[in-house]
Amino acid sequence: MRTLLSPFSPPSFRRGWGRLFFLLFIFHSSLSVSAQTAEQNLTRAMALLDATMQHSFRGSDLQMYDTYNTSTHKGDGTADVWPYTSALEATCSVLEALDALRADYPALYDEHHDRYVTLLRSLFDNLAYYQGAYRVNSYAHRGRWEIYGVHRASVKGHAIVAGIENVYDDQMWICRELTRAYRLTGDADYLAEATMLADYCLDGWDCCLDPNGNEYGGISWGPGYNSKHSCSNGPIIQPLAWLHELYLSPDETADYTYCYIAPDSSRLSTQRLRSEVYLEFARKVYAWQKTKLLNRSTGVYYDMLGADNTIRYVTAPDGLRYRTHVDTGSPGGTAYTYNTGTMLAGTAELYRLTDEADYLTDLKKLLTSSYNQFGRWKRIDGVRYRQWPTDEKATSGFNCWFNDVLMRACVDAWAYDPEGAAKILDSFQENLDYAWEHFLTSDGFLPIDLLGGWGDNPVTKGFHQLAFAAEYAMLSVWQQRVLTSGISSPTAETPFPDGAAPAYTLAGQRLTTPAAHGGILIAQGRKYLVR
Repeated sequence: MRTLLSPFSPPSFRRGWGRLFFLLFIFHSSLSVSAQTAEQNLTRAMALLDATMQHSFRGSDLQMYDTYNTSTHKGDGTADVWPYTSALEATCSVLEALDALRADYPALYDEHHDRYVTLLRSLFDNLAYYQGAYRVNSYAHRGRWEIYGVHRASVKGHAIVAGIENVYDDQMWICRELTRAYRLTGDADYLAEATMLADYCLDGWDCCLDPNGNEYGGISWGPGYNSKHSCSNGPIIQPLAWLHELYLSPDETADYTYCYIAPDSSRLSTQRLRSEVYLEFARKVYAWQKTKLLNRSTGVYYDMLGADNTIRYVTAPDGLRYRTHVDTGSPGGTAYTYNTGTMLAGTAELYRLTDEADYLTDLKKLLTSSYNQFGRWKRIDGVRYRQWPTDEKATSGFNCWFNDVLMRACVDAWAYDPEGAAKILDSFQENLDYAWEHFLTSDGFLPIDLLGGWGDNPVTKGFHQLAFAAEYAMLSVWQQRVLTSGISSPTAETPFPDGAAPAYTLAGQRLTTPAAHGGILIAQGRKYLVR
């Protein structure tokens, strides 16, 4: 198995070749990208994050309001763990942008980096108000877990988490951000918690065997549900890919207890390498969701496979009760941007790790389908904008954050389809800037309808504002990747040289058949866009 260096590896990896390849991203976007734009995006991201922490959180324990009224300047209610997780995301995204722009803006980095590292740690410490412990009988394992419930408790570690009080997608979002947090800070506490959450989510994989001896597959929405959702499968792929890389080493030992079901229904286990299991499951989850939930007519993903929510158990040969498979019917539900976004991010990671052409094909199709299915043109004062799904009011939906997931996936996909990703990223830049210039409130907040404004409803959610902060930060990261090459895009006039060797991907992966790979490649000291 190859060891691949990611541009966002922990500090110990951000040297030598890993740092070199980070500096080799190229593509001249259709948007006029400049160092000033990247820096402005970062400062706006920090302003939105700071305003949200000031107005949508209270107390040293960082209790998050559910809503905030920009007219009365008051917060109300208590947010669930999912919106709270978006604060981790926005902070990680700002830190990632500060790292990316450090060489060009060292003063900006020196002024802000440490305070966001401190904020990240405080958010993590107070995440424990959503944490609790319970025992669960899964398909092949019975055990006790300390995971995160939907609702906040008044005491750390005492949240109600049994049954429907916890869902796997919440654990996946947290796992993703804590893996990022480790990469950005090197704090081992983040990695330990992310690893535990990844293991908990994989414990929910339906490993029961069908009549042909194959696993049914898929992860239900939670241990108290049997419906299987895009949002309880797709989000784990990217953090599994990252964890695979973090654990992969020559001296890795087999310390993952892999549980499975034998043909005679016995529940068995064996010790395996974490890096091996995490990549295997990233591929398995991706394949399952593509097979079961991709809408072939639209090219984007359904929301879920529905069910009557009956939970069934069987007694195994060892005399213990385990969860068993329940059919989940046909796919359906609204096609949300985030469900396609998680698969786009997943296929970008899997292509980077495996160099398998099918993942690149999927990536390009998802970019095209996302642009066509989710985006709509809107003309304002003679100027056309590409508008993404929004809600009637802030309390009636989550499209702001759903769109954020799609946008950040485009940042991941950009290296492999620059034009397809840039079209979407440019539109997000234009929409955010329009809202900033026309609708920013005195509290420092943006409306959920970036092109339409506030209307007659002054209520927002910190959840939405943190999504905007994360978007601005990741646009800054993307634009800095464009700029760091110092050269313009490859063109058809500079074809990839026949027989060029060695050739590398942007992640530092040496290729045996580079011309068949696609994306941006490096050979003979030059960069090429291979289609």
